[in-house]
Amino acid sequence: MLVPFTSNNEKVVMGLLSYIEEFKDYELLTEEIQKIKDGKRHLYLWKDEETDNMVGLIGFDLDSDDDTIVIRYLSLNPSFREEGLSYDLLTGVRNEFPTFTITGSIKMAPLLNKWAHKRNITQELEALRDIDFDKE
Repeated sequence: MLVPFTSNNEKVVMGLLSYIEEFKDYELLTEEIQKIKDGKRHLYLWKDEETDNMVGLIGFDLDSDDDTIVIRYLSLNPSFREEGLSYDLLTGVRNEFPTFTITGSIKMAPLLNKWAHKRNITQELEALRDIDFDKE
């Protein structure tokens, strides 16, 4: 479940951000936390419904004038990787901001392309399920 950042989650956010190479530098990590607190960067966490733990996060820039979101990073607790949560985080952002175009940094492009491809296939399959082939 996608939940917005609050200051109560700051330590968890710092821990999850530390899995990202650039934020292993404490100075860069604290600068990023300040951007989030100042509203210059949007951050949502993924809450595991079974354990109630925050197991991932997604950070992005939001441009309301252009209705654009630029995904900057995504981080998951290593114990929860390979479970498709990256796609869940991206889909959660899509659902939270349905009218916005989602793009990403160069580093995020491969994941965004895979997610978009999977999303398109899913939508096509759902459309096929709605067709009544017996009528034709």
